[in-house]
Amino acid sequence: MRALWVGLVGLVGIGVVTGVPSAWALARSAGRIRSVSDVPPTEVGLVLGAGVRWDGTPSLILQGRLDTAKTLYDAGKVRRLIVSGSPESRGYSEPAVMRHHLVSHGVPAEAVVLDETGVDTWQSCRRAAGEFGLRELTVISTRFHLRRAVAMCRRLGVDAYGVGHDAAADWRLQRVAARGARREVLATIKAFWYSR
Repeated sequence: MRALWVGLVGLVGIGVVTGVPSAWALARSAGRIRSVSDVPPTEVGLVLGAGVRWDGTPSLILQGRLDTAKTLYDAGKVRRLIVSGSPESRGYSEPAVMRHHLVSHGVPAEAVVLDETGVDTWQSCRRAAGEFGLRELTVISTRFHLRRAVAMCRRLGVDAYGVGHDAAADWRLQRVAARGARREVLATIKAFWYSR
């Protein structure tokens, strides 16, 4: 009987540890995951990094985010873009690669700001709220990542919306998107319990 109670308590504990963070991300991002056409305009779009290839070009996942950022910029939904990522990604500055890609695709250089402290989503959101002093922004990432990213920015007092690239719709990225969606479960747990 005691073993049964211990098992039940363990299951409840697991449910709390995993369920509460998921509910938090869902609640904090409710109504805030938008498309390019219906997202409210904000001054700044925060583009989150997603890896650089060995040749110094953006990964396919990152290209999707950058293409989404350019579309938002061209549509007048954001006036500036902060590109946030690691200063050391396979020997390259991820934000510098991101900026080069955007500028080479027609975004004015003066509209792109580098943040080389964005080694993870929490650091990117913290810098946007702290050093950049932003109180509203549009998070630009991959769809599977948006709920957590928006929730984290809102935890820091930033009125955030999110627009994402649909990696699952690209046959080259379907496996990556599925893996990313699974990873989000653990990342959301970490975000809720440790990013404070």
